[in-house]
Parts: sequence; C-alpha cells; structure tokens
Amino acid sequence: MKLNSLTFKSSIILICISINLFISRNRLYGSDISLEAAIVPESATVGIPLAYTLSIYGIDPDNLKIVLPDKKIVYPEKKKDEKASKDSEKSPDEFVPLYIINNASKDNSKENGISRITITTSITYYRPGVYTLPEIKIIGNDGIPIGYKIPEVKIEEVNKEGNFEEIEPPISLSGNYKRIIWIIIILLSAAMTIIGLYIYFKKRKKDITEETPTPRPIEIFLEEVESLKLRESIEKGNINKYVFDISIIFRRYLSKELRFDAAEMTTDEIASKIKKYMPHNLYAIYGDEIIKNMRLWDFSKFAEFTPSAELLVQNLNDTINTAKKISDRAW
Repeated sequence: MKLNSLTFKSSIILICISINLFISRNRLYGSDISLEAAIVPESATVGIPLAYTLSIYGIDPDNLKIVLPDKKIVYPEKKKDEKASKDSEKSPDEFVPLYIINNASKDNSKENGISRITITTSITYYRPGVYTLPEIKIIGNDGIPIGYKIPEVKIEEVNKEGNFEEIEPPISLSGNYKRIIWIIIILLSAAMTIIGLYIYFKKRKKDITEETPTPRPIEIFLEEVESLKLRESIEKGNINKYVFDISIIFRRYLSKELRFDAAEMTTDEIASKIKKYMPHNLYAIYGDEIIKNMRLWDFSKFAEFTPSAELLVQNLNDTINTAKKISDRAW
C-alpha cells in the first residue's frame, strides 16, 4: 500500500511540473505565436530555383535561436544494397545532387504591432520526385525545439517523354536559304551605304576646298589694317600703337609675299633680304619706298621724334599702295 501511495504522489508531482512548464512556456512565447511555411512554386522542373519561406508571428526575435541553412550541396542517401566498393567507379548518376541550398536570409519586422520573423531560403532540386523540404532549426530560450508543418515540393523532369528536339543546321540549302538571302541583302546594303557616304564626304570636302580658297597675303594685310583700326589710332594720337601695329603686320606681309621670315628682322636686315628675294624690276621701283616707310616707324619708336598726323596718314597710304603694287606684280 505504501508503494502504491508513493507512485501516485510521484505521478501527481510530474503532472504539476508539466502543467507549470506548459503555462510558463505559453507566457514566454505568447498565445498568438504562429509559424507558416511555404514554397514557391509548389511544383517545378529540375534546375528551377525555389523560394522556401518560413514566417514566425507573435514572438520577440530575442527569445528564439534560429539556425539558418548553410550554402551546401546535398546528395541522396545511398541504400545499403547500393553501396559500392572503394575500387569500383562511380556511375554518372551519383554526381547529380538531390538539391543545392543557394542562400538563406532572415528579416525582422512588425505588422500591426505584431512581431514577424521571415526566413527566406533559395533552394534548387536536381532530381525528379516529391520531397519534404529541409527543416529550419528553431530553438526557444528554454532549449526546446519549436516545430512547424514542413511543406512538400514536386519536381518533374524537363523532358519527361525523352523526345529528341529537332536542331536546325547553321547552313542548309533547304531550311536556311531565306536567312542567307537576307544576310546577303544586309551586307550589300551596308556596303552601298559606306560607298555612298565615302563619295558624299569626298565631294563635300572638295566643295569646301573650292569654296574657301586660301586668302592672298595682300588680302590678309588689308583685313588687318581695318581690324586694327590704324587710321583711328592716328586720329586719336595713339602714335605708338599705330607704329607698333603697322610694323608687325607689314613685316608679316613681306614674309608671306616674298617668302622669307621678316618678323624679327631690323629694317637694315629687311633691306638686305628684299634686295635678294624681290625680283630686280620690282626692287628697282619699290625697294627704296619700302625702306623709307619703315624708317619712319623706327624714328617714331626709338628717337625723340613725333611725326604729325598728316605725315602718318601719308605713311599709311604709301604703305598700303606699295603692298598692293608688289602683290599685283608678284601675282
């Protein structure tokens, strides 16, 4: 009787402990906790990546220990009668995995004040059949695993009937003649376009060259006389500006017309050069006139000599007339 009494008391104590554990567990995780697992799509062919999602509602993430699946390749388990010896070669079928876990991630969020944990795993199956997805380990603070309903997925073969698909040869007179004709037409069109563009740009370049001939030295000189406003400089009394400008542009004119570099030469050096490079008949007429005009510029720059406006205007006119006469005779 005493033994039965002890056994009864022990049973009562165990029942009470279980009830307390259940109550404390419900207080820890809450009464609204729920786990929902899904696979998208539920049916697929071999080699198609699947999205395996597990959503946990109504619990603080800090109260759970979630072990995310590692990236790995899983092969089917061998049956005892299929185990081969170490010396035997593997069949090609043994190199095909059952599935591959590509990646896994966890996201914590809240919906309407309720905590939500979302675990997303990318998984790809390579063998046809119906499979239960791998379980994601979830452990509470009390060390007890939390289970959920694990979904299944159906994997089908890509070519279930095993029919051969017709492959069109790259070049075939019976099947590809239209494609060949189109290729030839496109190549001919491209060649015609390139030739047409070449002729167009060549003609355009020729037209531009003919329309814009190289200006003569005298034309450049006269344009510079106008652009520098040499007459205005004389009228305003800017003698130094006039002397400097006319000296520069006339030396530049002589360089282009007589084909020697007069830019950095003194008046005496230019006198020696024009005697050498200018035709004798031109030098006999205009040689002294050129040097006379240039001497006035030298006197105005280097001596205490201020020529009158009338003298400078006459100097400008003589220089322009001399340049024109040399140009007419030279051309």
